[in-house]
Amino acid sequence: MIRAALFDVGGTLLRGRPEVSPRDLSLAQLAVRFGPRDWHAPLVDADHLTAMLADDPAEPLRQRTLVTVRRWLEAKGVALDGIDLDELRLACIVRGSILAELSAGAMDALSWSRAHGLRVVLVSNTLWSAAEDMAADLPALGLDGLVDGVVTSHTVGYRKPHRAIFERALAIARVEPRDAVMVGDEPYQDVFGAQRVGMRAVWLRPPPPRARPVGEPNDFAATADAEIESLTELPEVLDRWLDRR
Repeated sequence: MIRAALFDVGGTLLRGRPEVSPRDLSLAQLAVRFGPRDWHAPLVDADHLTAMLADDPAEPLRQRTLVTVRRWLEAKGVALDGIDLDELRLACIVRGSILAELSAGAMDALSWSRAHGLRVVLVSNTLWSAAEDMAADLPALGLDGLVDGVVTSHTVGYRKPHRAIFERALAIARVEPRDAVMVGDEPYQDVFGAQRVGMRAVWLRPPPPRARPVGEPNDFAATADAEIESLTELPEVLDRWLDRR
C-alpha cells in the first residue's frame, strides 16, 4: 500500500517557460538589492554545482551553497564587507511561478493524491531555494492546500539521490519508506534515490534528448517500478498501490 506521494518539482510538476530568462531575472534582482556590481554576471553564470559536488570527496552529494559562493567571491577578489550571503542567495532565486508553469496533469495528480488520503511532499534539488522559499511560492502556482511539505537540497544540505533528503521527506509525511512513492523525471536522482531507501518510484519519462544531470555516473541505469509519459497517467498507477482495506 502507499500512504504518501513524493514529487520532484522542476521537470516533473513544473515545466520551464522558454520565453523567461532566469539569468536576466537574477541579474535584475541582484542589481536592485546590491546595486551594479561587475561580478554579478560571472556569479550567475558560474558552475557552482560542479564546484559544490567536488567540495567533499567523502560526501559527493553534500550541498553547502553559501560556502561555495563565499569561496567563489573570495577567489574573484570580491570584498565581502556589507554582503550578507543569505541575502545574496535570496536575490538569485527566480520564483517557480514566474519561471515555469504546471506540467500537464500536475494539478489533477496532486488533487487525486490528496483526495485519496495520500500525504504529498515536494522533494527538489535546488541551488538557491530553501524549503520555505519554495513553499511560499505554492499559492502563486495554485498548489496551496495540495501539499503537506517541501524539502529542498539547499535546506537539507544533501542533493538527491542522497538518503538524507528522502529521509527528511518521509519524516514530514510521517510514513515508512515502504508506504511511499516518489515521482520524478530523473532516473538517478529520483528513481535510484527513492529505491535505495526502500520506496517505490515512478519515472516520468522526459522527451528526448534527456540531459544527463551533473553527478550522474556515465554508466548509470535504473529500473522504475512504473513508467509514465505524462502525469495524466499517474492516478491509474497509484490506484493499483492503494490500501483497499
